Amino acid sequence: MDEVFGPDDQEAFERARDRLIEDFVASGGVGFEHVAEQVLDFKWGYLDGDLQNWSPADLDEVLFGLYPAKVLIDAEEIAEVPPGFASFLRFLAGRRPEHSPPFEVLAEYVELSASRFISAMNDEDNWSFGKRMWSTALGEGVDLSDEDAIGRWMEDFNSRTLGERDQILGRLRAPGDGLLRAVFGSMPPVVLAPEDELRTLAIHSVLIRRLTALVRYVGGGRTVTGRGNLKLADGKELVAVLGTDDPFDEEIGDRVFKTKSSEELSDVDWTYRIALETLMLEIEGSKLLPGANARWVDSPLDAVYGALLVMLKRIGPVQHRYRSDHYGWGWYADELDAQLTPLLLELHRDRDQREVDELTETMWNLLQDEYDLSDVPADKLAHHRSLVENAMRHAFDRLAELGIVEIADEIRTPTKYGGVERSGGTVQLAPLGLWAMQRMASKLTDAPIVGALRELSATELLRAAGDLADDVARGEIDAWVDHHGDRAASELCSALPDADETGRGLGFRALLRIGAPAASAVETLRAHPDLADFVTVFRVDTLAASPDEMDRAGDADGWIRLLHTVLELWGPDAAAAAWVIPAAGSPGIDAMLNTAWRVPGLATGEVLTAVGGHHPDKRVAKAARKALFKYRSAS
Repeated sequence: MDEVFGPDDQEAFERARDRLIEDFVASGGVGFEHVAEQVLDFKWGYLDGDLQNWSPADLDEVLFGLYPAKVLIDAEEIAEVPPGFASFLRFLAGRRPEHSPPFEVLAEYVELSASRFISAMNDEDNWSFGKRMWSTALGEGVDLSDEDAIGRWMEDFNSRTLGERDQILGRLRAPGDGLLRAVFGSMPPVVLAPEDELRTLAIHSVLIRRLTALVRYVGGGRTVTGRGNLKLADGKELVAVLGTDDPFDEEIGDRVFKTKSSEELSDVDWTYRIALETLMLEIEGSKLLPGANARWVDSPLDAVYGALLVMLKRIGPVQHRYRSDHYGWGWYADELDAQLTPLLLELHRDRDQREVDELTETMWNLLQDEYDLSDVPADKLAHHRSLVENAMRHAFDRLAELGIVEIADEIRTPTKYGGVERSGGTVQLAPLGLWAMQRMASKLTDAPIVGALRELSATELLRAAGDLADDVARGEIDAWVDHHGDRAASELCSALPDADETGRGLGFRALLRIGAPAASAVETLRAHPDLADFVTVFRVDTLAASPDEMDRAGDADGWIRLLHTVLELWGPDAAAAAWVIPAAGSPGIDAMLNTAWRVPGLATGEVLTAVGGHHPDKRVAKAARKALFKYRSAS
């Protein structure tokens, strides 16, 4: 017998749940009754209320969505959930042997997902605000069964600063936060510059020019010092050969500061160290000779990637800057250099310009977490922070010399002592940086390259993109739009009437990304019966619509069509939060829900499911779930 309960059937649900659990325990489920109770509560409260009908999607939602977000249990109890859930599913197999897929298959899936479930439970990024808060309360010694203790703790919690509460509840990521993390998901698709263009950029980058000149200067061999440094005379000559600004025998006033070692010539020595680490040069005894990779002078892209790897993994621009650190000013050099790789990966992932000042602030906060600076006077602490900022800018300079990043909008102010004070500015990956970081990221995670569909017609594009993963499809379409320029919007609109549902969604999302410049082309689709709602969404999202254009008052069928269009384009959160109530018009959402469930078709169920599961107003969400129950019963 089916046991399906709607949102208002709480008493009936609880009676049925308790009967199921009693039968489960009697069949051998002793010790797992608490797991059965929790999953049944989830099935009624958050899923479809059908206690004896489970799909793979239901299992995923319970194991990797609801449990991690809402349930606070210890490690031993966490480990009991997969076997307990699997045992309960096998119990249901005796009641529903015809169930598809078989409950035994579902039970095996749960058991195989145990390690993934445990990881999800322990990942605080999956926790809801409530779970984060009560977990903190428990950790601070609060007895959650004591209402007075909870009240006192809540009063104390509400008196904490926003920053302290953010640490507990989590917050939206701010610019630069990713600098603290070196764990990345899949990278978004990237369109790379043509190889001949990349090769030209590499040839003209400052560091590759200097490496090439240095290898050719060494020729058949040069003598090095006993410490492996360049001879001082060679260093002096290389200042001109490499085109550096290194001072030699620097004069300040009436004093001359004699250069005693080529190691003091910062840019010359940096180029030399990179050449040694990339094996473009090598030392044998006292001789400096061309190395195994000396041929990279004729393969500039190999030289760029090799130089970047040794810069990030072996030398480090900040460590090199403080290579003779007699006073300990570079105490942070190792840590700052170690953060360059995750920072570059994040620049590759996000593709946005980043404020240098914000990245510096993030680095300074990280260093304060890593080192105890509590006993450092405020004035000295401010001085050290300025050193860290200068070091960050120096690291970006070194990366820019290799063509990896572009620095823009930096303010340079001359100082009274002849120096330059730098402030502001942004940094982002340059075309060579996108190429190099894609190559690096592809060894760590998925990092697709797109652009292969740029020459197709719009019709062919939408058909081909529909077979690709979502992020790859978007990357290919964006590359196509860039390639077709001002013609892109009109060509997409011409192709949309004949596109399938997937192609239409991809095409309209592309038009929305183009924005207002696509408006005139989109207007040509207003009279098309299947595309009119897409036009409405476009006009609303581009702020061109009048207030009444999204009003579907008294038209439940039109309300479902419009909401389903938003759902298709932007997903359930957008459909539920931003469109549901305005589109219902007057007399309001309750009246609309009371009639919308009668609209035939799969779209109705999808819209009501989205509103019931995602609307931020619990009353509206509950009303939608009730309407969904009526729709399913009628269907």
